[in-house]
Amino acid sequence: MKTLRQFVGFIFVLSLISCNLPQISSETITPPAALPVTDLPQPSSPTKINSPTPSLPPEHHIAIRVVNRVGEFYNRETGEKFIPRGMNYIRLGPQKKVDGSSTFGHSLFDPGSYNSLRVSADLAKMHSDGYNVVRVFLSPDTMGSMSGDFSSVYIENIVEFLKFAESNQMYVMFTLDWIPGGKYGEILSADCCKTFALMNANFLPPAGLRANKAFFRDFASELIKQGAPTEYIWSYELRNEMFYDMDQPPLSFLSGKVATANGKTYDMSSADDKMKMIEENNVFWLDSVRAAILEVDPTVLVSVGFFHPQLPNRSRVGDPRFVVSEPAIWRSQVDFVDLHAYPGFELNLKQHVENFGINGMEAKPIVMGEFGGEISRFSSIQDAASKLVNWQVESCTYGFDGWIFWTWDLTEQPDFFNALMKDGAINGVLAPIVRPDSCSR
Repeated sequence: MKTLRQFVGFIFVLSLISCNLPQISSETITPPAALPVTDLPQPSSPTKINSPTPSLPPEHHIAIRVVNRVGEFYNRETGEKFIPRGMNYIRLGPQKKVDGSSTFGHSLFDPGSYNSLRVSADLAKMHSDGYNVVRVFLSPDTMGSMSGDFSSVYIENIVEFLKFAESNQMYVMFTLDWIPGGKYGEILSADCCKTFALMNANFLPPAGLRANKAFFRDFASELIKQGAPTEYIWSYELRNEMFYDMDQPPLSFLSGKVATANGKTYDMSSADDKMKMIEENNVFWLDSVRAAILEVDPTVLVSVGFFHPQLPNRSRVGDPRFVVSEPAIWRSQVDFVDLHAYPGFELNLKQHVENFGINGMEAKPIVMGEFGGEISRFSSIQDAASKLVNWQVESCTYGFDGWIFWTWDLTEQPDFFNALMKDGAINGVLAPIVRPDSCSR
């Protein structure tokens, strides 16, 4: 839906998978000998990552409790209910990858591009307008180093950002489209690319699970090690928008059997078995990566994001990206789910909710981590502002518990309104200082 961001994410994928994609195969795939076909392993006992475990960090301020069977965010420090309202804070620009080649992507924390004065002023402005959360992207192309570890400057920039967040009482969600290369790419490549390719290589095979567990555990550990105010991290979001590639192995196979990270084997000649493979591994992957993070940061919230699935309300016709959000909402242990829904496209909000499979979920909080306005779909910015307020208010009736607008001030994506355009026309109706009750016009 967000054309430029989709292009950026696609470039990430192509630049990080350094192998040729196979043609659709009808051969039988023999499960690796090291993968026993057994009952589903328990994600609560994740594979240990060979990295040092630091002392436990401070308790995170934002947590979740269930009141009268309804899940809600609250602040441990005050005991008060916490309603996330914030902004996607995005910078896009040219980047120099670790290998010296050039790309274009999420550049907020990039060495040489990160702007302390601008960041400090922007977070102060968000705080003064009443916002309490900010969502930022990590860049797989620039956060690593030649040694395979994290770029020290990149991490320093993140630590400073968290300190600015602390001083402005803002809580940070870290998200990403792909994990860095280096040692994480080496781990992931063990099961790429004949049987598992592109996004499927992250979410289905054992190596993809190991690589993602290692990255998130190491990233959380590094922030703790560097003395960042990690209590101001609202959530580690395991993916900005999680999906599977139906036109890539193994989902493109018409026959053969494939063993996956959960220890089970699935028949690729059966559409039902393919769906079972996706749904069961979706939950297993989310729970396993979450457990790896909690080993080093036990009180942080872990989330995952989705754009809307294609059914039951037919949409995104011809798009090979397959989204399955219902298992994450209902069966996974992720603390909350982030669903992206934009007004003006092919689905209304009720249809979005039906496709996501929310189905009246109350115990697990649901956040609209992206909503915004593509300029061509509105008669004016005032029209967009009015419809965005209506969209937010309507979402309350479907159980949404928080909202993050796309975007604060992103001029690098000229086809979308940002909150500050035209003297802040959109910010002027979304800001909590103007509308304290997000569910009221």
